[in-house]
Amino acid sequence: TCWNCKTPKMIEWVKEYGDKFWSMNSNSFRDKLDAKNHAIGCANCHDPQTMELRLYSEPLKDWLRRSGKALNTISRNEMRSLVCAQCHVEYYFTHKDNGPAARPVFPWDKGMNPEDMYQYYKNHGPKNGPFADWVHPASKAPMIKMQHPEYETWFDGPHGAAGVSCADCHMAYQRVDGQKISSHWWTAPLKDPNMTACRKCHADKSPEYLKQRVVYTQEKTFAQLLKAQDLSVKAHEAVRLADGWVGLRSSEYDALMASAREMVRKGQLFWDYVSAENSVGFH
Repeated sequence: TCWNCKTPKMIEWVKEYGDKFWSMNSNSFRDKLDAKNHAIGCANCHDPQTMELRLYSEPLKDWLRRSGKALNTISRNEMRSLVCAQCHVEYYFTHKDNGPAARPVFPWDKGMNPEDMYQYYKNHGPKNGPFADWVHPASKAPMIKMQHPEYETWFDGPHGAAGVSCADCHMAYQRVDGQKISSHWWTAPLKDPNMTACRKCHADKSPEYLKQRVVYTQEKTFAQLLKAQDLSVKAHEAVRLADGWVGLRSSEYDALMASAREMVRKGQLFWDYVSAENSVGFH
């Protein structure tokens, strides 16, 4: 499954093996792939014949079909973000009760914010029960591990709402030999001391002001993340202690424990949605 974001040869492999590909042992493909020459590259985003932007990611194409979005109706500006959404997203692996085992899925059917995903995961596990990536050893709460939801946070954030694409900020236009091209130095705009990408729109602001505006948001977000994770640890421990209580128990003990574990599960998802995302709150 992990090969989906690591090589454009995915298209060939899915065509050859079908859905059984997703649960195959990744080591069996090492002799089929030169990891040096077939890593993430041009063909992950560009059609090799025309060099036009294209989508190769199976889970992204699945979601577009589920949402009724035809590929031929997608604008170029949308594509300048969707090619990033092939990988910079939250995803999970399908349980065998619900479809092809280990097929990657984007949990966006109810929306892209953490509350939407929390509700989605309530019935996408075994036998349409709650989905869980693992059970926490202390609280015994069924947990969800967020991956890197950059596309989702951007989509619901101020830049996404304004129609600014991922490429506008992370692949700013530049002139090379008299031609206008997108920079393929995929990195944070802050690594450019001139803040060129930001100043395409915010031309009235200095590079120093723009950088500090980003850092302010990130530092505030990170401080809140640290507070939230400490509370999460304490919550897991509280549930563990309650589970081990051997004295008199309330008649509602089991229901209260289930509710407590559910709150720990939800809190972890919300915290990790921000923690696992790479903009530290700025998107």
